Amino acid sequence: MRIDLRVPPCKPANETADFIKQCEEAGFAGVGILDSQLLERDVFVSMAIAAQATSKIRIASAVTNPVTRHPSVLASAFKTVAEIAPGRTEYWMGRGYSSVQTIGIKPASVKQMRESVLTMKSLLAGDEVDFDGSKSRMRHGGGEVPPIYISATGPRAIEAAGEVADGVLLQIGLDPKAVELARQHVEIGAKRAGRNPNEVEIILTATTIIDADQKEAREAARPLCVQRLMEEYHTKWLRAAGMEIGELEIPKGLYDLYPDVVHAEDWEKAKELCSFMSDELLADLCDNIGLIGTPAHCAEQIKKAERAGIDHLYLMTGATYEFAHRELQAFRDEIFPALGVPV
Repeated sequence: MRIDLRVPPCKPANETADFIKQCEEAGFAGVGILDSQLLERDVFVSMAIAAQATSKIRIASAVTNPVTRHPSVLASAFKTVAEIAPGRTEYWMGRGYSSVQTIGIKPASVKQMRESVLTMKSLLAGDEVDFDGSKSRMRHGGGEVPPIYISATGPRAIEAAGEVADGVLLQIGLDPKAVELARQHVEIGAKRAGRNPNEVEIILTATTIIDADQKEAREAARPLCVQRLMEEYHTKWLRAAGMEIGELEIPKGLYDLYPDVVHAEDWEKAKELCSFMSDELLADLCDNIGLIGTPAHCAEQIKKAERAGIDHLYLMTGATYEFAHRELQAFRDEIFPALGVPV
C-alpha cells in the first residue's frame, strides 16, 4: 500500500517544503500539492522547492488544470520541475474546481482534458504539435516524460483517463463495489485506445480527518460528507456501495459559502449548515469516503482497503489553509507502525 498526503501550499514555499520533508521522514510515499491560484501559493514553485528539500518522496500537482494555464505552459512547467527531481514528479490534471470557480470561468470539459493530456505528452516527448495551424515544439522536450494522471469522478472522465493518461485519481469512496465499477470504466477507455488497462495506475482518494475522539472526527467531516450529497455525480458511487440516501433538503446557505463547501474559509459555519444530516448517515458516509476517526479506526480502514485490492491511497485531509500536522503525526507515530510501514 502506497499512501500519499495532501499538502496545501498555504504558507511561503520554503515552509511548504519543510512540511513535505517531514512527510518524507514520516514514511509517506508521496504528497499532492494543491493548485488554486487565489487560495494557495503557486503549485509549481512549491513543487520545485519541495523537490530540492527532499530526496525520495514523490511530488504531484493535485490537481492542476488546462483552463487557467495553456497546455504548452503546463508542459514547460512539468518538464522544468521534473528536471529537479527525475522520476519523482507526477502531474495530476482535473477540471479546475476552485481555480476556475473563483474567477468565474467554466471548468475544463472531458474532451479538453483528454486533448490537453495528449498535447502535453507530445510536447514533453519533444514532438511537434499543431496549435490551430501553428506548428511548434518545446525546445527542451525529449527524454523521460513524467507521468500525467487525470483526476476523475464521472464515468466519462474515468474512461478518458483509461484512454490517454498514465493513471487516474478517483474520488469515488473506498467501497470495493464502487471501485470495481470504476475499474470497468478505466478498462473501457483503455480498450478504446488499444491499451492494456493494467498499465493505468489507480489512486483512490480517501477523505481523511484523524482525531483521538471518533465522534469529533466525524463532526469535523460533516461538510465533506454533505458535499457528496450536493453533487449529483457522486450518486452513482454511493449507490454502487449500497447507499440509498433518499430525499434531503440541502440548506441554501451551503451554496453561498466562499469559495465552496470543501474549501470553506468559515469551517464552523459550514459545519453548522450541515447539521441537518443525521449522525447515522454521517457515520456511514465517513466510512464510505475515507479515513475519518481515531488512528486505530483509520488503520483498520486501510487494512480493509488493502484486502479489497486497493494499493494506493491519496489522503485528502479537511485542512485547506493549514498543514495536516495532526494527520502526519498520527501516521508517523501510530498508523504506519500498525501497518508495518518502514520509515
